[in-house]
Amino acid sequence: MFIKILKYLIDPFSIFWLLLLLTLVTVLLKRKNLSRWLAVSAMGWFLLISTPLVPNAVINSLEGRYGPVYVKTLADSSVEYHIIVLGGGHGFDDRLPPNSLLSRNAIGRLNEGIRLFRQLPNSKLVLSGSTSTPRRTTQAEMLQKTALLLGINKGGIILQNEPRNTFEEAEVYAKNYGNKCPIILVTSAAHMPRAMQVFEHFGMAAIPSPTNYKLMGSWKKKWVGLPTMRNIENLKAGIYEYVAMFWYWLRD
Repeated sequence: MFIKILKYLIDPFSIFWLLLLLTLVTVLLKRKNLSRWLAVSAMGWFLLISTPLVPNAVINSLEGRYGPVYVKTLADSSVEYHIIVLGGGHGFDDRLPPNSLLSRNAIGRLNEGIRLFRQLPNSKLVLSGSTSTPRRTTQAEMLQKTALLLGINKGGIILQNEPRNTFEEAEVYAKNYGNKCPIILVTSAAHMPRAMQVFEHFGMAAIPSPTNYKLMGSWKKKWVGLPTMRNIENLKAGIYEYVAMFWYWLRD
């Protein structure tokens, strides 16, 4: 419950609605000066979070920390790498194949994992994630079903069905394998700094392989534009990552 409340309070769009609500309350209370100040603040806040300048700066600061992995740059591509694909969410619908049930984040992470797996012949694909619905297919199992549909041999896959979040994914892997094999960590680019922080916390030196970039090409340098929900969602994602990293730092 605390996490849900915290997420709501740090959501930039929630702050906008709270400012509007306070504006309405002050209008009803006939506090003219305060209501004007709150109305201006609400509009200013909306422009700040919905135009590209601040959201792009926040996302670029996360996505720019690590570049993609190319096999030719690895010291020895013949050793057994563990390619850890972090969970990204999925749904349930008996009418649809597994690949259609994975979230956009999950399918993007799996695609990157498979790209590396096909180029590293001795590697293992470590698929991770539990389920929020008891006795239903876990995230790891849904990723595996999709990987099998895409031609990956089941013998090349390791499942971690227990973890519910990034911290537990690193914790479970560290307990089972530690630094037995070199690790390539696959997750969304904006999430990668936090994921690396957690794996380092458990004493593992992972090679980052980010994917699912929110900003690419000319969008990375776009600082002026009209208000959009995409900008708000990008800022929200960035704020969540920084707050989570701060929380992990406090735990250390």
